[in-house]
Amino acid sequence: MKEHKFKVGQFVRVAAPKFAGTPQGRYEVLRLMPPAGNQNQYRVRSAENGVERMVKEEDLS
Repeated sequence: MKEHKFKVGQFVRVAAPKFAGTPQGRYEVLRLMPPAGNQNQYRVRSAENGVERMVKEEDLS
């Protein structure tokens, strides 16, 4: 398992949403989640509206 690139408390951007429902924007990393296949996952919260989402590392920058 590879190490997570981002840390809890760090602000990240959703770079290119691959599905409707995860708008681009600034998010805070809340929790490091177990990988899905070979991709690390994160629980993040939107800085704009406070909505929490699960995202894969490849979708963040």
